[in-house]
Amino acid sequence: MNKDPFKEYIKESEPDKRDKGYAWHTAIGLQAVDGLKTSEYLVQTAERAGNRGT
Repeated sequence: MNKDPFKEYIKESEPDKRDKGYAWHTAIGLQAVDGLKTSEYLVQTAERAGNRGT
């Protein structure tokens, strides 16, 4: 039987708080690059997501 080369990716666990924070920061930064203003809703959602822990 062939070994699945993506099996390890499937096993990947939920990102930790640091990784989630980096993802939110990146998303907000990409909006700024496009000349978009970050909405208060997005900031509040990011803050709530960060407070949930890992």
